Amino acid sequence: MTLNILVAFKIVPDETLIKISGDKVDLNVPVKISTYDKNAIEEGLELREKYGGKVIGISVGVNDRKTIREALAMGLDEVISITPKTYADALATAKLISEEAKGYDLLIFGESSTDGGDSAVGPMVGEILGYPVITYVRRVEIQDGFLVAERNLTPEVEEVKAKLPCVISVTGEANTPRIPTLKQIMESGKKKVVAKEVEIASSSRLVNLTPYFVPRKKVIIEGKLEEQVQKVVEILRGNL
Repeated sequence: MTLNILVAFKIVPDETLIKISGDKVDLNVPVKISTYDKNAIEEGLELREKYGGKVIGISVGVNDRKTIREALAMGLDEVISITPKTYADALATAKLISEEAKGYDLLIFGESSTDGGDSAVGPMVGEILGYPVITYVRRVEIQDGFLVAERNLTPEVEEVKAKLPCVISVTGEANTPRIPTLKQIMESGKKKVVAKEVEIASSSRLVNLTPYFVPRKKVIIEGKLEEQVQKVVEILRGNL
């Protein structure tokens, strides 16, 4: 069977470039596709290559055309970009995605986003639509209208079967996201992007953002190697 797949991806600040200054977090940095969402995109593309069909991307939040083009260059057929006029929490985001998700055979999410990290949007979308939800997926097969998935629940592995349509979230070990070629990057500019700006009422709002840090004791251990090792052991035992 051919598959119509919707893949959700989030555009987030590049966490490797975020700067901390005192009690302030500087988020004025370049953005990127959230790490596990690249795995979600790759999973959709690999399923299309195996079973046929289309893979449409959907992003809620920042409408950054360069980052959207990167997702298209990876192989998405088109992208739906939704920009809320106000802050959208996980539930509001799930509601917006659910409105666009009807009619697809499979909805794919990343395990979590690198900014919020709540792993909530995918399961919420499944609940809203009444679809089965399988999380922490590392392998997928389609069998006679059912999706069979391996879930990584270290130290155990589950095999779960659910009837399509359904929702899955994939882990980083599910695949290795492809790097677009120069030709794919050039052709991505010709692909369709449906941009929408919407009003949405969130059940929560972001009030403040402060950095979390652990005070350092700044202990310098000197002496011969054996003495240093013994001193480290004593310090660690004292902290237990």
